[in-house]
Amino acid sequence: MRIINYFFKGFGFVDLDEFLKSAFGFIYTSIPIIKIDLLMAFMLSSVSFLFGFNHLFLIAYVVLLVSEWYTGVQASLKRGERHESRKFGRMILKIATYLVPIYILNTFAKNSDFLKIMDVELDPFAWLYWAVLLGIIWQLLVSLLENLDSLGVKYAKTLIRIINKKFYKQFELDEDNSTT
Repeated sequence: MRIINYFFKGFGFVDLDEFLKSAFGFIYTSIPIIKIDLLMAFMLSSVSFLFGFNHLFLIAYVVLLVSEWYTGVQASLKRGERHESRKFGRMILKIATYLVPIYILNTFAKNSDFLKIMDVELDPFAWLYWAVLLGIIWQLLVSLLENLDSLGVKYAKTLIRIINKKFYKQFELDEDNSTT
């Protein structure tokens, strides 16, 4: 370090730190912000690679998850149940449980080549990826609406019926055997 400081003294600086402040003062003084920016950029760029959707989709997904958790806590408080810190851990476990199959199916879909017929690739992993993603989002949305219904939101139960009816009709599922 002494050699480096000697070198900078030859150019009129006291030491390396003074040179860095002089040359990069606007950046050098905001190192914590740059570290946060780099971390956020790394995380957001990893989302598409790992899970197959962009950061805006992830933000909407996180908003849905947090809303479902928050309304669930509020609904349980309304029913007179105590809030436990375990419920936050349960939410984290649900997020991890949902992201694991999304990650696995996205990895399989992106790293396998299947037969193409008339520019349509017959990739079962891509189909499974979207089916699982749709199922998870549907389940979270229905759970959110159920929580809102128990909180007294006027049209939540109606929306649940509409969503379930369309979902069951689209996928030709039997509504009588549903567990919503």
